[in-house]
Amino acid sequence: MSISVMIGNMLKILLVDDSEFILQRVQHLLTGMQQIHEIRTATSAEEADRWIEDYNPSLIFLDINLPGKNGLQMLKDIRSNKSIDPVVVILTNNTLSGYRNECMQAGADYFLDKAKDFSSIPDIIIETADKFALKSRSN
Repeated sequence: MSISVMIGNMLKILLVDDSEFILQRVQHLLTGMQQIHEIRTATSAEEADRWIEDYNPSLIFLDINLPGKNGLQMLKDIRSNKSIDPVVVILTNNTLSGYRNECMQAGADYFLDKAKDFSSIPDIIIETADKFALKSRSN
């Protein structure tokens, strides 16, 4: 059974990072954005996998370095699951071009550097909400 990835025109977001500081920083940045219905967090791949299955987020912020399965493998698993189609944002300190290329080839929609790209997150939220709104109107 597929659950709608939006509530009305609002996004369901999953933040996946083993750093509480990063999770809090992103949550603070997103506070008050009208496009967001709810934000859930996970600090490991195992926890994130449960949330993905139960919550069916419309947008996932995903770190590469996670306890257990790494974020790149999670991305591949997400893209191989045909019952979900979230926008995936890699948010990492591993910004070498090899990681960027590998993540984009695996299906990442965005690749952000934790050290310098936080300011683009609100724009990604707006773009994603617009994308899902257009998609729902055309269905």
